[in-house]
Amino acid sequence: MNLLDLFVKISVDTSEVDKNLGDTKEKALSFGDVLKANIAGQAIVAGVKAVAGAVKNIGAAAIQSYGEYEQLVGGVETLFKSSADTVMQYAANAYQTAGMSANEYMTTVTAFSASLLQSMGGDTDAAAEKANLAITDMSDNANKMGTDMQSIQNAYQGFAKQNYTMLDNLKLGYGGTKEEMQRLLDDANALNAAQGNYTNYTISSYADIVDAIHTVQTEMGITGTTQLEASTTIQGSIASMKAAYDNFITGLGDENADMAELITNLLGSAVTVAENLLPVVERVLENIGVVVQEKGPEMIEKFVGYAVEKLPQVIELGMKMVLAIVSGLADNLPQIVRSVLDMMATIVKTFVSSLPDIVDVGKQIVKGLWEGIKAMGSWIKNKVGNFFSGIVSGVKSKLGIHSPSRVFAGIGENMALGLGEGWDNEYDSIKRGITGGLDFGTAQIGAEQSFGGQMRSALSSLSGMGGDIHIVVQSVLDGKVIGETAYKYNRQLQRAMGV
Repeated sequence: MNLLDLFVKISVDTSEVDKNLGDTKEKALSFGDVLKANIAGQAIVAGVKAVAGAVKNIGAAAIQSYGEYEQLVGGVETLFKSSADTVMQYAANAYQTAGMSANEYMTTVTAFSASLLQSMGGDTDAAAEKANLAITDMSDNANKMGTDMQSIQNAYQGFAKQNYTMLDNLKLGYGGTKEEMQRLLDDANALNAAQGNYTNYTISSYADIVDAIHTVQTEMGITGTTQLEASTTIQGSIASMKAAYDNFITGLGDENADMAELITNLLGSAVTVAENLLPVVERVLENIGVVVQEKGPEMIEKFVGYAVEKLPQVIELGMKMVLAIVSGLADNLPQIVRSVLDMMATIVKTFVSSLPDIVDVGKQIVKGLWEGIKAMGSWIKNKVGNFFSGIVSGVKSKLGIHSPSRVFAGIGENMALGLGEGWDNEYDSIKRGITGGLDFGTAQIGAEQSFGGQMRSALSSLSGMGGDIHIVVQSVLDGKVIGETAYKYNRQLQRAMGV
C-alpha cells in the first residue's frame, strides 16, 4: 500500500468521526486531516531517520573501503610500477569479468604478483596481463565448478610458493601433489601442440603454471564463464551488481573517482539482475497458475479423499493414545499415590524436625522485642513525663496559675463560705420539717414511751454507775458560724502543710 492509498483509506475511515465533531463553519481542520497529518509526519520522520541511518552506514563503509583502496593502490604501484594503471583498469572492470570489486581484485593480485614478476623477469606489462588472466580463470572456475573462491585463491597463492597440495581445489581432475601439477603442465603443452601452438611449460615458472591452468580450463569450457554469467544468470548478475556497489561505495571517498561511471555501472548491473530475475519470476507465477488450473481440482479431490480415508485411522490412533494414557495412569496409580504420600510424609517430617529451630526463632523474636522495649524504657518514661508535664503546664498557662497552693487555698475558702450560705438558705425549711415531725397534736402517750420518760429511764439506769456524768449537747444552727469554723480549720490545715 503506497502513501496515497493510505491517505484515501484514512479519509474514508474517519468520515463518521468528522460528522460527529460537527459540520460548523468554524471547524478549520477535521479529525481525519489531523490524523493524516500526524501519520504523514510520522512517516516523514521515520523516512528521515532511515535515510539518516543509511547515510551514516554508507559514510562509515565509504571511509573504510576507501582506506583499504589507498593501501591496495600503493601495493599495486610498488609491484607493477609503470604498469600499475593497467592493473587498476582491470580492477575497475573486474565487477564484470571476475565478479569482484576493485579492492578484491587488487587484494588477490598482490598476493601472488611477486612470484609472477620474478618468473617473468620483472616485465611489469606482461605480469599485469598474466595477473588479470589468473584472476579471471579463478573466477571462471568458481562459477563453473561451484568452488569457493577463497579456496581457489589459496591454491594460486600456494603455487607461488611451490606448494601444490591445493591443486585439487580447482576440480580439474588433478591431485594435490607436485607430480600432478607436472602432469597438468604436460597436458597443457600437448593441447597447445594439437592446435599448432608449441609451448614448453615448466613447473619452476609461476607464469607457466598460470598459462597451463588457463589452457586446461579453456579446453574444459570453463574460460569466460564469469563474464557470460554476469550478463545471463541470476547468481552471476547479482555477484556483478554487488561488486559494482562496492566500487561505488569506495568511489564516495575518492576525490578523483568518476562517480558518473560508477553509478552507470551500478545501475547497469542492477538492470541486468532485473532482466535475469523477472523472467524467472514470471515463469514461476505462470507455472503456479497452470498447476492450480489444471491440477487444482484433482489435488483437492485427492486431499479430501485421503483425509476421509485416513480419518478413521486418525481417530483410532487418538483413542489409542487416550486409552494408553488412562491405562498408564491406572496401572501406576498405587505408585503415584505412594509417591504423593511419601512426599507429604517428607514434608511433615521436615517440618517436625525443623520445629525446634522454629520455636527457637520465635523465642529469639520475643526476646528481641522485649530487649527493644527495655531499651526504650527510659525513652517511654521521658515521653510520658513530658506528656503529663505538658498537660499541667497547659492548664496552669490556661488558668493563669503561678502558685497552685494559693489558688487551691482560695478554692477551699470559697467552698467553706458557700457551705455556710447554703445552710442559712435551707435552715428554715429544715427547721419546719423537724418541727412538723415532732408535732403530735393532742395525742396521749405513756410515760415510758415519751421522750421525757425515755430520758428519765436512761438517767435512772446511769445513776447506779457512780461518778460524775457530763452530758454536753451543742446545737449549732447558725450556717455562718459553721462556714467560718470550717474555714478556720481549713486554714490551720494549710499552714500545717506549709502552704
